[in-house]
Amino acid sequence: MKTIGLLFLSMTLALACSKKTADQPDRGSAAPPSNPAPHAADDRVEVLARHLPAAGKADLDADPVVVHFDKFAVTKASFNPKNLEGGTATIELDLTSIKTGSEERDNDLKSPDYFDVAKFATVTIDVANVKKQDTKYTADATVACHGVTKTYAVTFEVLATTADTVRIKGDHAFSRLDFSIGIDPATDPSERIAAPVIIQWVLTLKDSSPHPGM
Repeated sequence: MKTIGLLFLSMTLALACSKKTADQPDRGSAAPPSNPAPHAADDRVEVLARHLPAAGKADLDADPVVVHFDKFAVTKASFNPKNLEGGTATIELDLTSIKTGSEERDNDLKSPDYFDVAKFATVTIDVANVKKQDTKYTADATVACHGVTKTYAVTFEVLATTADTVRIKGDHAFSRLDFSIGIDPATDPSERIAAPVIIQWVLTLKDSSPHPGM
């Protein structure tokens, strides 16, 4: 059940990247076309983790193990959909809402061995320093999770835009050990969950910054 640890870190990143404000559609034309309103109901944040091979033992779960977050929110965002550079955002993930398809594994992840949701129920991701890079955007995602704060350079692409929203997509690889989640396989051969995890997201951000005359 150690898979839970890896999933946890990924989720944290996920959050960071989500915050990113958006750009143009996949192909990266000069300006984002006017698309229909994004479908927030289809937004998602999930972390992928994998098992390490063990001689003579079959994996307990099919790889990758996917950890879904049923509850997450963009608590604030400030950006111009036509020019995302300089935009900021804050995203929160509810660790008590994780779902992996196994209640036993979910409870294991929420325990003190991993997320310890009794003490650290929320992951907060602050996104800043958004910059255009070719057809995509880069940003700094500062993630506060499990009592540890780390900043990652993330990349995301824009799927759709409206007058005050942007829908983005991205993924990021990191180590669960960055947040002291679970055991390091390098020091304990019994640990079968790989340290590297991947967080992926599709998020709709709505500009919540005050505007003159409104």
